Amino acid sequence: MNSLPPTSIVLVDDHALYRIGLRTTIAAMEAPLSIIGECASGIEFSHLLQQGKVPDLLILDIRLPDESGIAIARRLKQEYPQIKIIMLSSEVSSETVSELLEIDVEGYLSKLAQMSDIEKAIRCVLSGNHYYGQSVTKIMYDVYLSKTGITAGRKTFTRKKETALTPREIEIIQHLCDGLAAKEVGDKLNVSYRTIETHRNNILRKLGFNNTAELIKYAVKQGIVEWN
Repeated sequence: MNSLPPTSIVLVDDHALYRIGLRTTIAAMEAPLSIIGECASGIEFSHLLQQGKVPDLLILDIRLPDESGIAIARRLKQEYPQIKIIMLSSEVSSETVSELLEIDVEGYLSKLAQMSDIEKAIRCVLSGNHYYGQSVTKIMYDVYLSKTGITAGRKTFTRKKETALTPREIEIIQHLCDGLAAKEVGDKLNVSYRTIETHRNNILRKLGFNNTAELIKYAVKQGIVEWN
């Protein structure tokens, strides 16, 4: 299991039972993670910040009783850009995905996902990557297609001389666009997750991108990924 840095976490979700599930999942992880606060509303979270409890990672529900999680995330990215954010939502829509891509949150998961996916998301985000579940990634394809007017069904990838992606790099991009974390890609390709992380970082540097969201947009535009 890959090591993670010491990390403080705040949970913001108005469902106490779901917070218990999150706490249980985080406590079971073999990593130096500490939950420094739990909030059931945006106001409670604001009070927590005012007390100086600024987390390294925020796990944030989109639907709160007093304020939208999207509004909170947008504000945090301006006022506390160092905080990494994983958004949770019981409904995954193209409108929501589009907004969160613009804000550039580090992770986004459906609340219908397994708790094991929360661990994957936390490990991925704290390792410096973005994490999206498979259902979210598919919507990301659709959002990008609708914005660019690209016709669905394009499946051919024409390699550009300036990028010169290798067959292995293309394969890794396809797996990442399927919503797989580095460890899962490594398991599929029978290599270590560190090898996949190295490939991913090389791909981002080669293409001049900063994160997986930009890589997914590129993969759709270039026809590296297939969709129905």
